[in-house]
Amino acid sequence: MKEFVFIKNKNLVPLPDQIEIWETTKDVEVLISNDKKQKSIIYAPEINFYLRNSQDDALEKAKNILKLYQIRNHIYDLGLDFEENKQIQKRIILVDLEEELADFLKKNNFKVITLKNQEIKGIFGTIGELCAIISDEVEIDFDILIFNHKYSRKDFLRQSGCYDMQNFKDKEALLEFLNSIVPNYTYKNYFSYDLNICQYHSRRSEHCAKCVEICPTTAILKDDENKNLVFSQIDCLECGSCISICPSGSLDSANFPRNSFFKICNFFTKNKIVLISEKISLENLNLALPKNTLPLIIKDGWLTPMHFLSLLQSSGANIIFFTKTLSEGNHETVELLNTFFERKFNKKAIFVANNNEEFITQLKQQEFIENLYFEFHNNTLTTRENFSIRMQKLIQNDDFGSLKSGNWIRYGKIEINTQTCTLCLSCVGACNVGALIADHQENALKFNASLCTTCGYCEVSCAEKNTLKLTRSGIEFNPGFFKYQTMAKDELFACIECGKEFATKKAIQKIAEFMKPKFKEDQNKIKTLYCCAECKAKIMIKSMSNL
Repeated sequence: MKEFVFIKNKNLVPLPDQIEIWETTKDVEVLISNDKKQKSIIYAPEINFYLRNSQDDALEKAKNILKLYQIRNHIYDLGLDFEENKQIQKRIILVDLEEELADFLKKNNFKVITLKNQEIKGIFGTIGELCAIISDEVEIDFDILIFNHKYSRKDFLRQSGCYDMQNFKDKEALLEFLNSIVPNYTYKNYFSYDLNICQYHSRRSEHCAKCVEICPTTAILKDDENKNLVFSQIDCLECGSCISICPSGSLDSANFPRNSFFKICNFFTKNKIVLISEKISLENLNLALPKNTLPLIIKDGWLTPMHFLSLLQSSGANIIFFTKTLSEGNHETVELLNTFFERKFNKKAIFVANNNEEFITQLKQQEFIENLYFEFHNNTLTTRENFSIRMQKLIQNDDFGSLKSGNWIRYGKIEINTQTCTLCLSCVGACNVGALIADHQENALKFNASLCTTCGYCEVSCAEKNTLKLTRSGIEFNPGFFKYQTMAKDELFACIECGKEFATKKAIQKIAEFMKPKFKEDQNKIKTLYCCAECKAKIMIKSMSNL
């Protein structure tokens, strides 16, 4: 199979040898092409868009066209959005739609039941395995539901296999669509999941599940009894909202995972970036694309603060995000980064364009920003760790104030009562994102606020009453917020028998105060309270042998 194919048009410039130039489309499959009529796995409209509009000279255009092909190739090669198939039948329920449509579908070999909206108590399942509850005693199994948009109930909108008739021009268009998904329905895995840093998975009490809250479908549900997330990739709309607000980074894009994203960032070094939603039509968009400006086509909604800041620092310029809609997570991210950039650089970080006119205006405002460029990518670190290191580079030793947490992207701090903290480290065990750590060299409990997702699990896990308090305050743009700070510290206690240090003085003191009354006048038992495990056993054995 051919990889990079360019179908010749009037904007053609001399291209590198890696790209084959064809006079016209051919009836063979290629990996990437610039023409939607060519049979290809990936149609890349940004190639013609860039070539038609860019102010770069011919040599730069040739280099950048190859970059655009290579970007698409990397995304394809490193993507984890594997294709899945499901067999579905021709059983359809029509809700408040004409009998004429039912007759039309029956003539085309579909099994059709027509119902009124009020007759359906509820539906559940997924496409190909849907069930409508008609009454306490009647349930109907079916595959696809077509409804009148006047009755766009929540359960209709959340389930896969439910379609609004107004989205189809006419009954022939609906039939064409149905024939494209029956009997073989194809879908992809749109997101990946790391349960090890999930703030909901297997915890004693609920502290997150923000992804479930924001998901518009049943793609992510929670099992409250076992504290596990339940995923249904077939129900996913690929809106990306769950990824953009996941506090720990346990959710990631399968189409554009982090290792792929970091590689792509390198293609934009010292080039201004225009992020363009794949839902934007580029075929007839004509404008003056300034020199050193490259497009990146993305799926909407999933970018996190780390992704946006990585693009900003890789390019060294503010970026434009051309999209029809901005997800809730992306909205808070834009506010966060724009607030900081306006304070530090007196410039915006991210321009959001909702239409062609705004896009054209913002292209004139986009510029390189002095001291913004920073080459750093580490796929072994979490999303917040990467973001923290990048912010440290920008903040250095200055203080740019603070910003309150929003509904989705949350930051905060903890307070420790050092008088009651015994350094038992229960809070460290509860924190799975590394915000709380034990420094064994200094015998200290340390906290990095920039890594804290404010889940609160440390607070409920603390063994001492009124000792640890979490405050969901917001992010602070100062160096201390992004570094580990000592919250509590104590000296180690040495075993009174062998001299080996084995616990903190406060912990020994607390245990001794609690156990002494129970041991009464038994001096051997009291002595064991101040001994390491080995010496404790020796004392007890010796005590029993003297009986």
